[in-house]
Amino acid sequence: MKIHLSFLLCNRWLLTFTLFAAIIQSAFAVDPIKEDPKFKAIAERFQTDFGATIKLAQSKDGVVATNYDVRVLDPAQLENAIKVLTWLETEYKRFPSGFFKKHGSKNLVLANAYVSKTWKGPGVPYSPTTISEKRSNSILVTVPITFTPSSEFLAKSSIYQTVFTYLIDDLKSPDFPLALAKWKALESKDLENESESAKRLLKSSNSREGLFKILWDPFELREMIELAKSDPLLKQRIKIVQAFLSTLDPQFNQAFWENLETIPESQRTISLNNPEDIKNIEQIKSDKAIQSDLSFIEKKWSLKVVWKPGSEVPPMPAKVRLEYSYHTDKKLQSFKDFVHLLREELELYPDEIVSKLNVKNIYILDDFVFRNVKVAGQSFSWLPQVSFAYAISSFDPMKSSSRDFYRRTIHHEIFHLMDSKFSVRGGPIHGNNWTDLNEKGFRFKLDYSPADQPFFTKDNAGRLGFAEPYGMNVATDDRATLYGRLMAEDKLFFERLKTDKILKAKTDRILEFFQLIKRDLGIKSTSSFFIKIEGMFPVKKES
Repeated sequence: MKIHLSFLLCNRWLLTFTLFAAIIQSAFAVDPIKEDPKFKAIAERFQTDFGATIKLAQSKDGVVATNYDVRVLDPAQLENAIKVLTWLETEYKRFPSGFFKKHGSKNLVLANAYVSKTWKGPGVPYSPTTISEKRSNSILVTVPITFTPSSEFLAKSSIYQTVFTYLIDDLKSPDFPLALAKWKALESKDLENESESAKRLLKSSNSREGLFKILWDPFELREMIELAKSDPLLKQRIKIVQAFLSTLDPQFNQAFWENLETIPESQRTISLNNPEDIKNIEQIKSDKAIQSDLSFIEKKWSLKVVWKPGSEVPPMPAKVRLEYSYHTDKKLQSFKDFVHLLREELELYPDEIVSKLNVKNIYILDDFVFRNVKVAGQSFSWLPQVSFAYAISSFDPMKSSSRDFYRRTIHHEIFHLMDSKFSVRGGPIHGNNWTDLNEKGFRFKLDYSPADQPFFTKDNAGRLGFAEPYGMNVATDDRATLYGRLMAEDKLFFERLKTDKILKAKTDRILEFFQLIKRDLGIKSTSSFFIKIEGMFPVKKES
């Protein structure tokens, strides 16, 4: 009996010691994220420069846990956390010195996800990129487990709206110039006669956070200032926001905003060409077929084809990270095949249309990352003399699917130029004459706020009336994607026209648009372009 009792006491002692040791070990455990040298360095910079402490969210954090289900940051996401903080640091540095120490959040709290407890959406719950949480003096930051091409853009865009929400969160007086009721009375409402770009900008500027974000994008800021010249309500909204900021910090003066409009080119364009390969273009220069095609395009379109490494790049009007590369002899055959494909497609267009478009340059690039997204084509219709670019790093001339994709892309970008040049108020593809063809209640993706966009494509899967899901972004892309499929003679597209009445109605509007161009410019029916279009859809003769 004594031996048994002694054994039990010994076991109790060992158990107590083990539990005590576990508690001590837990209390002094090393957090692999916080102890990482790179993480510690950026956390120290945020504390020193912005007065903000970098914290890691816990699943039972008081205020945060009340409103959100928190997915704590996995140590495996350390590099992702550092990348997100680096992006935010870049944007914070654009503010006046000392601003965040006086007015910013005291904490940036990282997690892999913050999902609102009121979430009712389908599929994977959405975690906003950044969230203002004024009650705990914090901004909550989502660190994605997987990055997408738009992750950097979304993070940098989101932080401006979140910062502004944080700044005005506790300013509740109805007499405050930014009070919601007063602000709504200043909204721009008559948008029908505006371009698609102006509509998007004005809708964004109708929200306080949206206008604040626009102030930090040089291209959008310049466009907004131009719109304000004929929109007194917009002009007043800009003044209210800028005056509020100047009361917080007098460094927000006119000189500050003027300086913000100018972004040095050296900070916006990054060449991916290997300097050792930059002169490796002798085969391209000496290839007679390539040079013949380039010469034909330049002569017919009265433009310059820019393709040599070391050449200028398309001028960027906004604060974007432009990554690009030009072709060298290492990709001779794909370059040669694309140039010939480009000639074949551009040759179709009547001189009467070409001369009106007045294109300055066509850039043929290998890689082209525009606004943090890798693109195959881009038109630069905002320039005084328009240009467009094609990036063909993924072009495979041996695959018909690749050739068809680039054929659609070529015509897609040209249509953007024609849409901008020839579409007029009251015309078949202008404004409501186009958008009213869609199913009742449909809104384009860019008509929604960023928070409402993540499941747009899934929610609209299979929707009638669109040549491609990409066309659901905005009306201009709706038209351009349809036109691209039309000109590429896409078989599936033509099959869908038999059953999709909305798509067929839109196609008819496109054809009507071109008939008006043909009439107004006096283009003959013997034009290869109209032979092609009218051959697909014979024009009905008036009785």
